[in-house]
Amino acid sequence: MGVEKTLALESPEMAGIQLVLLRACGVSLSAGLRRTLRNGILSAAAALREDPERLVQRILSEEPEAVAALIEHSVVGESYFYRHPGQFAALEREAWGRPEPLQIWCAGCAAGEEAYSLAMAILEAGRGGRGDRILATDVSESALRRAREARYGARSLRHLSPALRSRWFRGEPPLLEVVPEVRSLVRFQRHNLLAEPAPGEFDLVVCRNVLIYFEPDTAARVLDRLVEAVRPGGHLVLGPVELPLAARLALEWVGVYGASILRKPGDRGAPTAPGGADGDVPSPPERSR
Repeated sequence: MGVEKTLALESPEMAGIQLVLLRACGVSLSAGLRRTLRNGILSAAAALREDPERLVQRILSEEPEAVAALIEHSVVGESYFYRHPGQFAALEREAWGRPEPLQIWCAGCAAGEEAYSLAMAILEAGRGGRGDRILATDVSESALRRAREARYGARSLRHLSPALRSRWFRGEPPLLEVVPEVRSLVRFQRHNLLAEPAPGEFDLVVCRNVLIYFEPDTAARVLDRLVEAVRPGGHLVLGPVELPLAARLALEWVGVYGASILRKPGDRGAPTAPGGADGDVPSPPERSR
């Protein structure tokens, strides 16, 4: 058939591969992102030293190794440090004041910027030594490898203040490394939001700009799972564009300087272990778009 025809953006094979990806991890790449999917297939074929047409057939047959390679090379999470700063201001007011240790789940953590930002915010709030722990999960093993390396370039650091950069990173450009004090608060683990139950019960669940890649029904199921993982009295943080998805749920909306986070009604009991503020943020910060 020829690889060009097989991987044509409107080919039946590409449509079938989208369905395989949807069933495997819930991610739905729209027609406008089929070019990303095609590039992911070619990258996966190169990594496996496989003919692209042969890999396509293996993916369509849903062979586990082929599907795993597709996920690794197609599900790309783009993030950066201290994204949506208004929500960090809300966490400073609503979450960091708790005297007991905090158990935090950062779901869909990509290459780790989100999880390390939370750790930095905890330390900036003076919570060092309180036993706070962050479990950061993602479906991509390659993203988790990059997260564990904790080395980042200018794109990831583009909105980080010079003061935070000097406090929590070491080394010289082009790559800076997160300091051990921050890294010690975070543990990384592979987790499939669609196929696996929540890895524990948490005081804070952060899952930002992940649900937008799911079909509406899938996003609703995943959101229910995230809410179940929040302890009574705890908080859930979604990306600003994802907040309307939570309108149907019995959650309290907490607004700070135009940014919103969600609180689960009830009183916190004794904390349980999970399975397995930025002083430089302007006050009030710019409204997150």
